[in-house]
Amino acid sequence: MRFVFDANILMAILIGGRAFHKVILASLDVITPDFALIELDKYSEVIVEKSKLDWPAHLQYGHFVSSKLTVVPRYLVEPENVEKATRLIADIDPKDISYLALAIQTDSVLITRDKPIVEAARRRGFRRILLYDEFLKLYS
Repeated sequence: MRFVFDANILMAILIGGRAFHKVILASLDVITPDFALIELDKYSEVIVEKSKLDWPAHLQYGHFVSSKLTVVPRYLVEPENVEKATRLIADIDPKDISYLALAIQTDSVLITRDKPIVEAARRRGFRRILLYDEFLKLYS
């Protein structure tokens, strides 16, 4: 099974530096849209400040995390999937459309901490979406 992680999940993984996250990333097929990299870069100072690891360990851990992700450029997501995602969640948070569109395109499960997005998508018939806590219960 393939999973789409949003930027908030990736930030939590990078900040946490937990061995458990290494196991998750090593054992699952995780993809993310290129937009996630923009978000990670935007909040890089916060990630480093809050990291539980010292800089050398964080750097090594960050490289490991990056090596386990497949980043998909936006142009590879079909316009009809962007439209479907837009119909599902644009009124809630338009920044999350790229994550949902990628999940639709690749028949993946979107993992997020954004409860309003999960509730809206489910209410509108999209089921391949989990809150991070739900995901952890299933895969821990």
